[in-house]
Amino acid sequence: MEHNKPAQAYTQQVMQPLYPATPANTFLGLDLQSNQFWKGALIGAAVTLLVTNESVQKGVVKAIAKLTAAAQSGIEEMKEKFEDAKAEAVAEADKE
Repeated sequence: MEHNKPAQAYTQQVMQPLYPATPANTFLGLDLQSNQFWKGALIGAAVTLLVTNESVQKGVVKAIAKLTAAAQSGIEEMKEKFEDAKAEAVAEADKE
């Protein structure tokens, strides 16, 4: 009888499934209880809305245009302040 034990062990190894069983909380291999899954789903939905909805696109473009204009205005103001400071430094150097 001992000579059947290795054959039984081999049979048990061969009979194991090729793929592990999927947990009950998955659908098509997706873990529906995962935070990463839901974050990805929300980001995907937002991108889809952005790409397909014309009014959303216009709003985003307007917001970007306003931010760009504000940044350019700030840069121009910084240039003016730099030029003023430079002129003051030159004027003080000439007085000495």
